[in-house]
This record gives sequence, C-alpha cells and structure tokens, in this order.
Amino acid sequence: MTTVYDQYEQLTESEQAYLRRHPHHVLTINDARTAAFAETVRRFGKNGHNDQSDAFRHCFWSALLARDVGFNNGLAFTTAHESFSGNKMDEKRMDLHNNRVGLHIGRQGGSNSTLSDRCMSALRAGKLQVIVQ
Repeated sequence: MTTVYDQYEQLTESEQAYLRRHPHHVLTINDARTAAFAETVRRFGKNGHNDQSDAFRHCFWSALLARDVGFNNGLAFTTAHESFSGNKMDEKRMDLHNNRVGLHIGRQGGSNSTLSDRCMSALRAGKLQVIVQ
C-alpha cells in the first residue's frame, strides 16, 4: 500500500517545499488528487496524457483545491506541481492554463459533482487546452 509519505517522496521539490510550509493541506491535496483521478476515469474511462481527459483532470483537481484550500494556495500548489526540469514547455503551458480555469471554477464553490460538471462544460466550450498529436 502506498502511503502519503511514499507519495511525498515522488513530489517535485517545489511541491515538497509548499507542503512543508502548509502541512495541514497534505491530506486535502491528496484527497483532491484521488478524487480527480477517479472522476476522470468515470467520465472518460482513462486518465490520458495531453488529451481531453488530461485537461479535465487538471481542471477538476484545481477546482477542488481552490474550493478546499483557497484560490491562492491552489494556485501555488498547482504551479509547484508543474515546476520540474524535463516538463515540456507546451505541456506545462497547457496544464497551467487548465489549472487556472479550474481554480476560477472552484472559487465559486459547490459540490464535487457541481465542480465536475463545470469543468466538463468548460471542456465542451473549448475553454480547456489539449495538445493535438
């Protein structure tokens, strides 16, 4: 079984630094991550890479964070999440954009279902970015 500590060891240095400053957010961030992955599988049947499922997952995860830890903390953590060497610039740009859309959605509050629906609406409206292969 993977523990939160095991997951911590896999985080970027920036994410670890954020969590050292905000240890009370560890479980909330982990729960949001778990919920985002599960909801993405429920809606798309997978957690893809650079596709619509990826865009949705980033949006929904960020929406949950904005609701649960606040917009600024959510922005700080999602930015830290994308801050690692080797993150391709186009992928980083896409993820940061989709995170930002999700943060604004989460700022409005609502249940997980409501936030999920709002992220799907954003995707359908072309507000989320994907990388066309």
